[in-house]
Amino acid sequence: MIVYGRNILVEALKSSSCVSDIFLEESLSSNNSQKILDIISLAKKRNLPYKFISRKKIKSLTHSDEHQGVCAKVQLFWSTKLNEVVKDFNKNYIYIYELAFEHNLGAIIRSAECAGFGGVIVPNDVSITPTVAKSSAGSIFHIPVCKESIFQAIRYFKKNGFKIIGIERDGKKYYNEELSFPSLFIIGGEDKSLSENVRNNCDSVVEIPQFGKVNSLNMSVAASVIMFESLRQKQKAMSNNLR
Repeated sequence: MIVYGRNILVEALKSSSCVSDIFLEESLSSNNSQKILDIISLAKKRNLPYKFISRKKIKSLTHSDEHQGVCAKVQLFWSTKLNEVVKDFNKNYIYIYELAFEHNLGAIIRSAECAGFGGVIVPNDVSITPTVAKSSAGSIFHIPVCKESIFQAIRYFKKNGFKIIGIERDGKKYYNEELSFPSLFIIGGEDKSLSENVRNNCDSVVEIPQFGKVNSLNMSVAASVIMFESLRQKQKAMSNNLR
């Protein structure tokens, strides 16, 4: 996959991802931008060759005007086996039940990585695209992503002692629910709620109270609120245990 954008390429080069065919716009050969210098420095550390090419060629490779003059070929690690992704049984994980917009997937991956989650699980028909990588601000290179069906994922996490927590508009107030226990959070889609069967397999369903005229949050925003509340509760529990 071709990824583009200065921040994304820096994160890809910092990670263990397989990066090759690094291209920089020829006008950047004398550019002193810190990000460009970082890209060149990281490429040299990994003994990866890079090449300066025309802006027209960069655009033809990325099919985008948002490339910021850089792109590279990156091989992302995808897993279809949860036991390859779920390495830490004390961490939380998130399952994206329905996905309409790839920007939301990137944003959720970014929040999950920032909140210290162990991984992101998506349905089998979801793909990681350059847009997802860019929306994740490079977080996609630092957190594992797994493809698995919803009920297989629920069975696996339940078997391994995790709580299953749905995020929906008609659940319990999220701040009144115990979220510090290792959990699999399931976020519904923009236009499609969690099915009754999924809800019946959840240990609890939580909601974010809303007071405006629009009756739903963007799914990546809703996921972020819950993920960081679970992080807050975990840190509070750890602090209490140290006293």
